[in-house]
Amino acid sequence: MIVYNCPLVPFEFFHALRIPFKRIEPSSTEFQKLHPNVCSFCRSAVCSVEPTDVLVWTDSCDSMRRAYDFLNQNVSFYLHVPVNNDELAVQSFARDLKKLWEFLKTVFNREVPLSELERVHRWFSEKSIQLERLIEEDLKEAKTIFEELSNEEWVGSVARKGKSVLLLGSWANNELVRIVEKAGGFALNATCSGPYSLIFEAEPVRDVFESIARRILNRKLPCGRFATSRRLESLIERFRPDAIVLHTAKFCDFYHFDEETLRKLKIPFVTIENDFTNALEQARTRIEALLEGTKDRVRASFKVSYFVGIDSGSTSTKIVVLNERGEILFEQVSKTGADPKESAKRLMNQAMKHVNFDLQKSFIVATGYGRDAIDFAHERVTELTCHAVGVKHLYPNVKTIIDVGGQDSKVMRIENGKIVDFVMNDKCAAGTGRFLEIVSSILETPLQVMGKESLKAKTQLNISSVCAVFAESEIISLRSKGYSKQEILWAAHNAIARRLVTMYERVKGSPLVVFTGGVALNEGLKRALEELLQIEIIVPKNPVTTGALGAALMKLQQKL
Repeated sequence: MIVYNCPLVPFEFFHALRIPFKRIEPSSTEFQKLHPNVCSFCRSAVCSVEPTDVLVWTDSCDSMRRAYDFLNQNVSFYLHVPVNNDELAVQSFARDLKKLWEFLKTVFNREVPLSELERVHRWFSEKSIQLERLIEEDLKEAKTIFEELSNEEWVGSVARKGKSVLLLGSWANNELVRIVEKAGGFALNATCSGPYSLIFEAEPVRDVFESIARRILNRKLPCGRFATSRRLESLIERFRPDAIVLHTAKFCDFYHFDEETLRKLKIPFVTIENDFTNALEQARTRIEALLEGTKDRVRASFKVSYFVGIDSGSTSTKIVVLNERGEILFEQVSKTGADPKESAKRLMNQAMKHVNFDLQKSFIVATGYGRDAIDFAHERVTELTCHAVGVKHLYPNVKTIIDVGGQDSKVMRIENGKIVDFVMNDKCAAGTGRFLEIVSSILETPLQVMGKESLKAKTQLNISSVCAVFAESEIISLRSKGYSKQEILWAAHNAIARRLVTMYERVKGSPLVVFTGGVALNEGLKRALEELLQIEIIVPKNPVTTGALGAALMKLQQKL
């Protein structure tokens, strides 16, 4: 079995020699001998290599070079792929390909004439041209050809249903595709696990090794590692996607540069960073919110009198009940606890009892992390979209929303009532309510008074770490040096504020800024943000329930 690490390899060799081949794929474990900061795809995928596999290993990035150092137990060929595609690079690469051809013939004891390789190269090139055409005409046929050429499973949708979503960036699998399809889109895969890894623009030449070298070095969508320009504009112009998902591996730096191009093109997109150690559940909210922003909500007739929004968050569950005039009839918050469904049901029963209505007279929209658990809801919408609708209702001129909850934080840029850009932090405690809980525990200060206490600080201290774990060590160190509780609290609030300001700048936020979420009740964090941004920040009367309000309003606003 030949195992390769990157599609910048001569597939024609494998077909001509009739040797089984496959690409490395992420597994459920990590290769512990590699440094933790090595690309997460590489750390996980190296585990799929068996000792008996024969490797064709390209130096596609620094992480792959490091991984190769630990695979010396395998019979292998290390293939240097030039960064450039000029004539000198083509000739050099062609010589290395000729060596690889002889290496594979020797290792697998194959006597295959050069004429067979030439025939297979012509077949591969013709199929590649056909593949590019079929991507637009017939995805099922494109799938058949791709799997025949690459011996890999097709990653992408095969039916054009819903909004078109272009996948860009590093290696992706069908788990990401399923999330896109469940959110109401169909995925066109332009990552290196998709058909564009086999599509090229180069004229064939007499020498087969040189011709294959030109094919590999002249892909129509160049790899982020080997290109000064990715030429995304022409690809996007061709497919005109409704939205884009930029998928990157954790600790891979090459594809984040695409963000700048996408922002200039003003196409809705979201960046997903994958660590390949768990499911892409955290990506689901981002992708659903992205697609929600591309949909027009059609007005319709509803035979209901009450519109209910339930926001099932990580720490608290919120409910808002509106009548047909948009008046708030009931508003309540309770702890989510261990069972999001039970917490939501309890609030719903309280609302029906207080307002005196039943389920048949209401339309329920669920949002938040626990929205899927609320099986009695009629519709489910992401918390990003609901926060935007709720805040826009309260403050029609809002331009930016900063939402900080118990386990995550979000910054959204709003134009004409719609989210046009957003960033989320849901993988790190820094910049969330969880960080304040840690500080509260260390300094033995109740969460409810932390903000007020921080405003009493006389000295400006600095907590430099952006990691909650390391910041905790800094806080303990400051305490041991004799600094007051108030001074340390102010430093902690500034540390969170700096993290949020970075997110604000990333989406190009501007006033009017509205601060929502449970942490918005913290006066110290509000003051720290205002001082860093040099603007006034608005906090709603009840910043905790804006998501639930937005959920209720979404259906009310659709009613004719």
